[in-house]
This record gives sequence, structure tokens and C-alpha cells, in this order.
Amino acid sequence: MRRLLAIIRRDAESSLRDFILLYGLLAPFLLALVMRAFLPLVGASTATVVVTSDLDPRLREGLAAYARVEVVASRNALDERVLAADDAVGVVQKDGNLRVVLEGNEPAEVADLPGIILGDILGRPGLELGARDLGRDASPVRPLMAILLAMTAMFIGGMFIGFNIIEDKETRAISALAVTPLSRAEYILGRGLMGLVLSMVLVLGGLYTFGVGGVDPWQLLAVAAVGGVLGVAFGFYIGSLAANQVAGIAATKVGGLFFILGPLLSALLPTGWHPVVWWLPTYWVYLALRDILTFGGIPWPTLGRELALSLLTSLGLVGLVWRPLRQKLSLRG
Repeated sequence: MRRLLAIIRRDAESSLRDFILLYGLLAPFLLALVMRAFLPLVGASTATVVVTSDLDPRLREGLAAYARVEVVASRNALDERVLAADDAVGVVQKDGNLRVVLEGNEPAEVADLPGIILGDILGRPGLELGARDLGRDASPVRPLMAILLAMTAMFIGGMFIGFNIIEDKETRAISALAVTPLSRAEYILGRGLMGLVLSMVLVLGGLYTFGVGGVDPWQLLAVAAVGGVLGVAFGFYIGSLAANQVAGIAATKVGGLFFILGPLLSALLPTGWHPVVWWLPTYWVYLALRDILTFGGIPWPTLGRELALSLLTSLGLVGLVWRPLRQKLSLRG
């Protein structure tokens, strides 16, 4: 146990010295903040209607039901706002008539929207408008972005292991370890535990920084643990194949494509084609995350089956490449 803790402590100190690893530790949190800032809610309308303060309050309330309404003090202020960089349109009332003020470069659907809404409010014949609550209070893209964030965090956790192994090779520390009582199993276990805990912290921390809520925390923890195992396997793949950081970056790019292949194909392919990617461990993690983040939670038997299939496919792939990786990951350097 003491030797395992020594490896974990050395990895932690190394991550604080290496800029790449330090940036990797912060990346999920920074990415979550950026995504959270720019991803709109479902209720956030992309259409902006500018009105003057003297517009009939009934019309103003009616417009607010369909678009974002901004109130300005004068017609000059309204013209300046319409001429701004976005696609805001204006509505003014003069001599009992309503007019739509346009810059001239708005999309057709934006330019036509105020007139359609006003026609519905005033009860004039034309296009009938209706509204229906789909039961969503967040963007439908939000769960997908959260999944990509979680998968990135798992990826970074594995990269942490791989580059620490590479550092041991470059500094010849791995050769020095060969003459100590530390066994290869203890070396792998120490690296693996550090990578697993780090991956889970990055996944959970990144998701909660992103603003994920209303989900079963225990199910999310279970998925983070299985995803951490995938990250650990990926880290040993990098550390085993690469002899230096340049080769490690190349291995990361190739392995990263494989890591993201399951989620990417799952999102692009029709459901009937999903059996094609059943052999990818990341497919099952993606499926579990999608169900949890979309519905807030799923039955434990369903989640258990998805996570078990992820672990089984992971073990199958590791088994296929275990012999060459075992030879390359030698404490003799």
C-alpha cells in the first residue's frame, strides 16, 4: 500500500509541474463554463422585437409571448437598435397604424414574424398561430453537449496516466523502479487507481460545472466509474506505445478518434444501424449517459446491462492487445 501511495503522490506532483497535464486537469471545467455561457435554453427566443414605450401594452404583451421584446424610449433609439449587428426588428405605432421596421438583411422568417404575430393578436384573418408545451425547459442539444463533455473528461483522465508513464520512460525512472521491490502489477495498479479517481472527479466536476441537475447522482457516479475504467485503459495504451511526448501526442490523436467513434456514430446513424457499433465500449457509456441526462434516471437493471456491456467489450479489446502491450510496459525501460 505504501508503494502504491508513493506512485499516486508522484503522479500528482508531476501533473502540477507539466503544463500540458495541468491544462488538461482544468480543461473540463473551462469547457463546461464556455458551453454553459453560449448554449441557450429552449425558452430563449432567437427573435428580438424592439418597440417604443408608447406602444399599446396589449400589443407588447402579445409580442412577448412569441419573441424577446426590448423597449426603447424613442423612435431614434429604435432605429439604432434595429441597425445593430443582430437580426432585431422594430414595431412602431403611428397614426393608429402599425409598422414593422427592418434593416433589410434579416432572414425571411425573422422579417415576417412580427407581422404574423400582430395579425394574430389583432384577430385579423391570416395564418393561425398556436403553441404547445413540449415539456422541455432546456435545449435539446444540452444533453448531447453534456455527454461530449463527460467523454472528454474521461479521455483527459486517461491521457494523464499515459503521459506520466511516458515521463517515466524519458527520465529513465522506469528503469530505476525495476531494481526496487515494486512489481509490475503494483505499478499498473497505482497508475490505474490514480487515473480512475481523476477521471471520475473530472467527469462529475465538469458535468456539475456545466449545470447538470435533476439526475440520479448514484447512477451518474456509476457511469463515471465505468467511464473512468475506459480512460485508464486508454491511458495505458498511450503509455505502452509511446516512447516520448511527441509519440504520445500522436498516439493520443489516434486513440482519441477511437474513443469518440462510438458516441459520434451513435448520434449520426439511424437506430437500426446501432448494432454496427455495439463492439465499442464507448457506445454503451454514451447510451447510459444519454438516458440519464435526458430522462433524469433509468431503471437500474437497464443501466447495469449497459455498463456491464461496456466493461465486457473493454475487456475483450484489452485481451486482444494485452500481449504486445504487456511486453512494452516493462519496468526494465
